[in-house]
Amino acid sequence: MTQNGRFMPTAHILHLFGFDGLQLLDLAGPAQVFSTATDEGADPPYALRYVGLRAGTVTSASGLPLVVEAPEGLPRAQTLILPGGPGVVPLARDPAAMRVIEGLIAGADRVASVCTGARLLAQSGCLAGRRAVTHWRACAELAADFPAIRVESDPLFIEDGPYWTSAGVTAGIDLALALVERDHGAALAGRVARRLVVYLRRSGGQDQFSEPLRAQLASAEPYQALIERVLANPAADWRAEVMAEACGQSLRSFHRKFPAATGTSPARMVEAIRVDLARGLLQSTDLPVEQVALRSGFASAGTMRRALRRHYGVPQGRLAPAARPGG
Repeated sequence: MTQNGRFMPTAHILHLFGFDGLQLLDLAGPAQVFSTATDEGADPPYALRYVGLRAGTVTSASGLPLVVEAPEGLPRAQTLILPGGPGVVPLARDPAAMRVIEGLIAGADRVASVCTGARLLAQSGCLAGRRAVTHWRACAELAADFPAIRVESDPLFIEDGPYWTSAGVTAGIDLALALVERDHGAALAGRVARRLVVYLRRSGGQDQFSEPLRAQLASAEPYQALIERVLANPAADWRAEVMAEACGQSLRSFHRKFPAATGTSPARMVEAIRVDLARGLLQSTDLPVEQVALRSGFASAGTMRRALRRHYGVPQGRLAPAARPGG
């Protein structure tokens, strides 16, 4: 098949590397993104092949087995995905294993690592002089072990030449969606995100916890249970009086103790949860803006828009102003 005189591939060959001790979601998340992209009409479609050091079965860190093919005889890959997991460290220290991995890297047009899979790219030498990211818990160690790499701790993913690296675990989904968008455009990537009920583009970085999750992690009893109740039903009546009563505290005591335990005010905590929900609905559904506002607990679309501006600085999704003709 030709187009403008060029050969058009019948499939985009995608190799996903499997090994003992891999973090399953690092592999399964991107795999589902690419598989869904094919279901949604990617042309050429993605052809997924699971490859290991040798043919056989590997066992993920969660205990789930995965059947992999030997690298010999596989078609050349346009994309190689290297997941992370506790099995990365022994692999990186094994010269024979690294020779196989380096062969896979050399045989692919582009290579993407997920989470601590960046160590395999680093060990191969191809990240020297380049920017890279990995799981936030592993950034300092990667930077210390490979000083020639410009390790950044905040981005969800980084593209530097043919090498893409991503942050922890679910950031592999963000990276895979970006690859689909690069290959097939934002419309297809958006359909995939909606099918999977995820953000097409998460705001922020690997400071990757949302405001609600940060509040949850920072909170102490009795506020953990309260925050979970707000998360479960953001549109309910969450005036300070209601929350104080739910915690069995006076309003004055609640206003004093809640910020000390969580680092934020009760009102800001509720608003942060609501804007997080609203942003997700705006990016992943076709609900009317007014309905998104009501579902998220806002009195009106205007109230929601102002809250989104306070938290994110710019309008989100369908609230963004349309471009003017001529720029």
